[in-house]
Amino acid sequence: MKNLKTTPRQLTFQLDTKSNNGNTDPRISYNKIPVMKSTFKAGLDQPVHRWFRLTPSFGPDLVREMLVSMNYKKGDTVLDPFAGASTTLIECALNGIDCFGFEINPFLHFVGSTCLNWSVDPSQLENLLCKVKNHFQTSLKFFSITDLGSGKLPIPKIHNPFRWWRKDVLYELVVLRETIKSIDCDKDEKNLLLLGLAAALVPDLTNVTLGRLQLHFIDRDNDNIEVWPTFERQIKEIIEDITTISHGPFGTASLYHTDATNPSIKVPNKANLVITSPPYPNRYSYVWNTRPHLYFLEIFDTPKQAGTLDMKTIGGTWGSATSSLAKGKVEADFPVIDKVVMPVARKIREQENGNLMANYMTKYFNLIGHQITAMEPFVSNDVRIAYVVGCSRLKGVYVETDVMLANLIEGLGLGYKVSSIERIRKRNSGKNLYETIVYASK
Repeated sequence: MKNLKTTPRQLTFQLDTKSNNGNTDPRISYNKIPVMKSTFKAGLDQPVHRWFRLTPSFGPDLVREMLVSMNYKKGDTVLDPFAGASTTLIECALNGIDCFGFEINPFLHFVGSTCLNWSVDPSQLENLLCKVKNHFQTSLKFFSITDLGSGKLPIPKIHNPFRWWRKDVLYELVVLRETIKSIDCDKDEKNLLLLGLAAALVPDLTNVTLGRLQLHFIDRDNDNIEVWPTFERQIKEIIEDITTISHGPFGTASLYHTDATNPSIKVPNKANLVITSPPYPNRYSYVWNTRPHLYFLEIFDTPKQAGTLDMKTIGGTWGSATSSLAKGKVEADFPVIDKVVMPVARKIREQENGNLMANYMTKYFNLIGHQITAMEPFVSNDVRIAYVVGCSRLKGVYVETDVMLANLIEGLGLGYKVSSIERIRKRNSGKNLYETIVYASK
């Protein structure tokens, strides 16, 4: 295993160590890990990790930190049931560690699968980039912006597409997408080209910026938006990285497009380490915030599909999920949920218009419980797990996610014992909102 090193642990930072019920939880510890090490920012200049930026992801440095803390040994297999942009899988594979993961979002599954394929010849990809450029420039002369929306240049079937993209920018983007689709090359090469286009899409080429919980539309009428140079930079980074890492050896990595709460797949080997980060209970939706990618790459072709998928996901409350969760009362699926979660849900429900968020939080922990239970056939009897989660406030009520998750893990009756609730940083969004690694083992 190469390059699996972490920096010395930072000085403990002084924070209130009392849990939400006023009692000090002896499992809580504090190990401050800088933002540049713990978040997506750590991957912005690291090979492969920089191919696609998913802002709420943890960073590769944190994966290494968790592997060391969990006493990784040669021959261990790692599972990430919430793969996201596949940070865990990429980092493990680069370090010669076998791994596999689950991802419900079809776009993020495409991102992860493509980022884990390093078999393409970089010189061939460079030649292909030149070919795409020539075809693209020729097509811009052959088509015109009036063709946008026709059968020749189909636009994304997202609600109000011209709010998402300036018409002249969308014209060039669609021409480039259609050029890539039509180019003569193998599937792996084409996927890397499409990945580069997807990576360039947000925020550089789309009328959005990423706020705290969702994409926000911004006025870009006077911006200088350059489609080809932005795309070309992305592909050149991919070429550079494949060239750099070509020596190996790598761990085997597989990413399955499946629901982690009910994975309908078979795997060759069980994992004895789990490193993951489920969505936080803060209404951030990975489906809703990948809408431009899902529709631009034609993975989705009806406006309702994003909302339908969001209904299935942990943490999804946008679109049709909002109206669904606003009705009735979501009950606990496990006895431990009734004990750990429902008292907090009742406090949220007491707030003005609090029923939606009380149902949202109950659904969130119900699905986490189902995920941990459904993971049993895929892990060994001596598995060690690390879940990165964030505390939240819903309707002004403190949701101490890390402590609640620790109690849920132990209370499911699967034989887990939580060893540490390690708070690694304070989140910027409010007092006592921590980002935490919950460690447990059987």
